[in-house]
Parts: sequence; C-alpha cells; structure tokens
Amino acid sequence: MNKKLEALMERVSTWPEEVQDEAADALAAIEEKHLGTRPLTPEEEAKLAALRETIERSIAEGGSYTDEEVEASIAESHDAWERERNAS
Repeated sequence: MNKKLEALMERVSTWPEEVQDEAADALAAIEEKHLGTRPLTPEEEAKLAALRETIERSIAEGGSYTDEEVEASIAESHDAWERERNAS
C-alpha cells in the first residue's frame, strides 16, 4: 500500500460513522470499476445460494423449457438483480 493511502486509512477510524460508510462505498465503487468485481454481500450470497438450489432442483425434476426460454428467464432475473444492486 502506498504511504499516502496508508496514512489516510489510519485516520479513517476517527471519522464519523456516516463518513466511514461513504468512504467504504467510494472504495467499493473504485474497486468494481478497476478490478471488475467486489465481494458479495451476505444478502447477495443468500440469493445466489437460493438460485443454485432452485436450478439443481429443476434439473433433478427435469423440464421442457427451450434454451431460448431459459436464457430469457436468466437475463430477466439478472437485469432485475442489476437494477436492485445499482439502486443501493
């Protein structure tokens, strides 16, 4: 870590909580922009686990959906998830 950032990070603990929250959001946005990913929140982890369970159950039960129907459903769910995530 460079010295400028290291010194700043040492002072962060003295900031008011709402300012710390803003700093955390800003750093997360920078990380996502430049590194492309960020750790999932516990809520996102739970949603992903539920989706995996639903997919596994559906595969076990079989089905008659076309590839196009599956792709459309996934795209719709992903778009809704992105809108929700960006609204936060």
